[in-house]
This record gives sequence, C-alpha cells and structure tokens, in this order.
Amino acid sequence: MSHGFDAHRVFISAPGDLGRDRQACYDTISHINESIAMQAKVLMVSIGLRDSEQIVSHREITSDNVRWSSYFIQVFQDDWGPRDLFRKLFLLALECRDDPAAPMQDVVVCLKDAPHERNADVLESRRDLEERTDVRVIRYATVEQMREELEKVCASWAQAVIAQRQGAGADGDGAELMQT
Repeated sequence: MSHGFDAHRVFISAPGDLGRDRQACYDTISHINESIAMQAKVLMVSIGLRDSEQIVSHREITSDNVRWSSYFIQVFQDDWGPRDLFRKLFLLALECRDDPAAPMQDVVVCLKDAPHERNADVLESRRDLEERTDVRVIRYATVEQMREELEKVCASWAQAVIAQRQGAGADGDGAELMQT
C-alpha cells in the first residue's frame, strides 16, 4: 500500500572519525523532514555507511545507493577512508549529477577545518575540494556551524522538491514513491 510520500534519497559520505559530523547530517535531514518536507508529503531519506570498513565489503551496493540518490553530502577533513573508496563515491556522485538520466540533483561538500594538518596528500585533497567550482562547499570548524549551513542546503532541496511536486500535481508526476 502506498502512503503517498515522494521519497528522495540523500547519501551521506563521511569517512574516518567524523561520527559526530555524520550524525549531524542525519539529524539535520530529520529536522528538515519534520519542519518542511513531511507536511507536503515529501520525505528526504538519509542513507550511508556508519562504519568506514563496510564500504570495502559492500562496495557494489554502496555504489548503487549513490546512483539511486537524489542528493549527496560529502564530509571531509583528512581521510578518504579505506583505499580512497569514499573519494570514489564522491566522484561517482558527480558523474550521476551530470547524467540527465540519473536522479542525482546536487552534491555538497562539508569541509571540516584541519588547521594542524601537514600531510601533503591530505592538503592537496583539501585544496582540490576547496577549488571546485562545480559543487557547493561548506567550510566549518564546529559541528554546529556545519549543521547551520547544511540546514539551509537541505531546506532548499526540500523546497525545490515540494515546488516541483506542486507543479506536477498531487501524484508527483513520475516522482519516486516509497512503498510501505
């Protein structure tokens, strides 16, 4: 039985020891669902790996989940995870966003300050992310700063989905419906 919600996946990619940051992403999406999306029968569904080691043993399904997502959040400080697999997910998300046949609408990078970082490879990765012109980069020092900025981004996503849904009529006109 369908419950009538348009579900839009938000893949959260957060390698390394960024558990509090990752949880802030989940909490922010939940808040946007409660405050904006659900009353319009829209649901932002957060997905991702809570343990970096899962990506090694579940790489194919993880990649598929990125392909099936409408939005992608990359959290980065100093680590791309085992075998740089989180970087590969980020690049896959960019490919999906640029593919008109894929559902991916937007990719955001949350770049946590690393003022004491000296590793040349990490500094180069950070510089590459900061210089990207094809993604929105949220620079932050504290989890609360990230949460505030990410809330604006997620709210804009929900509002865009709601506007599109209203423009297409109550049935969503082809939007992905989640079944219960």
